Amino acid sequence: MAILTRENYTTAIKSWAEVKSNYSEIQNVLSPEQVFILTREQIEWFDKENEEETYFRADIGVWENKLALILTPRDSAGAVKTLDNYEYAPLQFLESDLTLKQTKTYTVTSTYTLTKDLSKGKEDSDIDFPIMDKPVTGQLKAVDEIESWKENAMDYLQRESLEFKGQRIFQSFYIPKADLLHDKEKMHDVVCVFGFKYSEVYQRLLATIIFVSNELGAKIGTPGAVYAVQSDPSNTYDWVKPCPPACLGA
Repeated sequence: MAILTRENYTTAIKSWAEVKSNYSEIQNVLSPEQVFILTREQIEWFDKENEEETYFRADIGVWENKLALILTPRDSAGAVKTLDNYEYAPLQFLESDLTLKQTKTYTVTSTYTLTKDLSKGKEDSDIDFPIMDKPVTGQLKAVDEIESWKENAMDYLQRESLEFKGQRIFQSFYIPKADLLHDKEKMHDVVCVFGFKYSEVYQRLLATIIFVSNELGAKIGTPGAVYAVQSDPSNTYDWVKPCPPACLGA
């Protein structure tokens, strides 16, 4: 497991806060084709330590010259708990393509493949009628949001760092427990992928994190491994809240 001491955690958070205002430094720690990978053991630790009822909080830091997703358990009042160690995942490249698969209750089976550099690959839908009363969105929307990040992230980060000194760039994410703990008994690890979604409230694109769960036990990066998007037909992955702007009182 990847672990940060309390001192390391504080240093990593401060480093990202400083890097956000300098686009050239952002380029050194972040590539839009990279992802975070959380192990089942890390998620179980997160769930055990977290006392807040609705959301997990994950902070963004820079550690060993890489962007890091740091799991920060909170107490019942919502404050980050003071611990000796914090689990984290470094930003990294996928080793092979990632296949997203979801079978919906009205027997529409859709399969989409993201190449290892997060481009759209093959897609296929097998529809079994008689009734089609819900839109086919799931993975397709997730793939579109991921591809939007890949294509636009660096322009977004450049503008935010130059015009707003990085103050509007994400520092944390609030994650609904249901998203991360979906089918926890089957889950082996989770690929966490950046995406872009448009906010009607803020009238601009906001970064989100989409959770793709490996439920088959195959090692991440194994060719042919199939993963499930952490969402139901109502796209629950869209409820991840970046801070700023949605800081939930933190």
